[in-house]
Amino acid sequence: MSTRNGRLPHDGLDLAQEAQIQRAIRDLRHLTENSPETIPWAQQIVAARAAVSTFERTGFVYMPEYANEQTFVISALQKIAYPEADSTGVADIADWCMAQWLVLLTRNPNDVDALRGLGQNWLARAQASLSRIHRQEGGSSSGSSGRPLSTNDRTGYTSSEEAREADRANVEADARAHTADYVEARGMLIPAVDFLARAVEVAEVDGRLTGNLLSEAAESLMHLGNVTYSHSNEQYFHRAVRFLRRAAQMPDFRLSPYLQR
Repeated sequence: MSTRNGRLPHDGLDLAQEAQIQRAIRDLRHLTENSPETIPWAQQIVAARAAVSTFERTGFVYMPEYANEQTFVISALQKIAYPEADSTGVADIADWCMAQWLVLLTRNPNDVDALRGLGQNWLARAQASLSRIHRQEGGSSSGSSGRPLSTNDRTGYTSSEEAREADRANVEADARAHTADYVEARGMLIPAVDFLARAVEVAEVDGRLTGNLLSEAAESLMHLGNVTYSHSNEQYFHRAVRFLRRAAQMPDFRLSPYLQR
């Protein structure tokens, strides 16, 4: 009998189901190896949902022999679910990806890919709220709009003027922090920060730490700092700066202009 890697089909899978899994993986590789412009997004969603149906029906994520493919599959589907930074995403595919990451994390609590995937999923979910905040305030959701002025910004101010300006900025920022978009963003960014920070810790122990992972963790921290109350936001900015400094020291990695600001 011809089987995958010379083994019998897994746990009662027949050859037809094995072939379906292989075909779904090939279809996803085809999508990821081509630029998004060459394949209409609607067609990508149809293919992604067909793949999810196959993986769900066969119990793909529970098969340890597919461990390498599982990480690729979930990551690829997650990218399809969130095609643009500020999109709301495709909920059913995004939810499926999160559930599969959690399965992998249950199997191995130190799975760097699962920790990172969960962090990326939560960070992507927060983008719609952050985008609304950006539009409402007319400034960047990752900038310092409404936050106390920096030392350079305060040139020419007296100490009393600086204090009043800082107090005013804090009051305004904290008032916005009560609003729905800020509350929603925090609810998604807190788990994003937790999972990505944990991924950094595990990756460092495993010798797999990269500049990309550090910059993703820093981005989540900066976003959280910008939607958090003034009495506690500095801790997130300080951690973000530490991660960015470490990322800048990583070989063959350059911070994006956005993160260098």
